[in-house]
Amino acid sequence: MNSAIVAITNDIGAEGRVMESLCQMSSVKECYIVYGVYDILVKVEAPSEDEMSAAITAIRDVPGVRSTLTLVVCKEHKK
Repeated sequence: MNSAIVAITNDIGAEGRVMESLCQMSSVKECYIVYGVYDILVKVEAPSEDEMSAAITAIRDVPGVRSTLTLVVCKEHKK
């Protein structure tokens, strides 16, 4: 399974609307509204690199999303 964290900057005041759209995507496993440089953090999981690329492209196409920064997960540790 391929995983990535996507940091999203959205239009001012669009956090709720953007988050609702993101949470409808099957590849989005976690979604957080945050304070700081970015507005939303999303954990994405996909079975292949092609599907990961498609998921990230779909995130970028959500109305209200201004920019993204994608961090590909190399190793994961869960408590």
